[in-house]
Order: sequence, then C-alpha cells, then structure tokens
Amino acid sequence: MIELDRDAMTPLYVQLATVLRDRIRRGEIPVGRRLPSQAELETETGGLVSRRTIKSALEVLVDEGLVQGVQGKGVFVIALPGPPEQQ
Repeated sequence: MIELDRDAMTPLYVQLATVLRDRIRRGEIPVGRRLPSQAELETETGGLVSRRTIKSALEVLVDEGLVQGVQGKGVFVIALPGPPEQQ
C-alpha cells in the first residue's frame, strides 16, 4: 500500500514520484523492470489519486531520465536515481 498525505503541502503527484523513486533506489523495481500500471498504482493508493495524478508522477520520473514508456507494454526503469537529497 502506498501512503500519501492529502493534507501535506507537497502535491500528491510529487509524493507518488518520490515513493516510486525510492522503490527504484532500493532495488524493489530494478532497471529493466516494468513499473506497476496506472490501474495497479491507483489500487495501491487505495483510490486516493486519479490516473491524471499518477500520469503526472510518471512524467516527473521520465523527465529525470529514470523511466521510459514503451507503447503497449508499460513504463520501464532505465536508470537508477542518484543519492537522496539531504534536507
């Protein structure tokens, strides 16, 4: 289950992108593997987020060069993220 905080200042799509990035970093979703589908992520969040929010989170990861969509197959991990930023 993915836990997101609807009341946080951080937008839900950014929170979701962070969760997915952390899963990639920890090796839960290794390079070359497909990310959960939008429907699977919607279920994992308990229906808290819309598919548009999920798409926005995936776009963040695409922009970072971590994942790439493959037409008809899904979104795949193509690189590992750098170390987490220090707060």
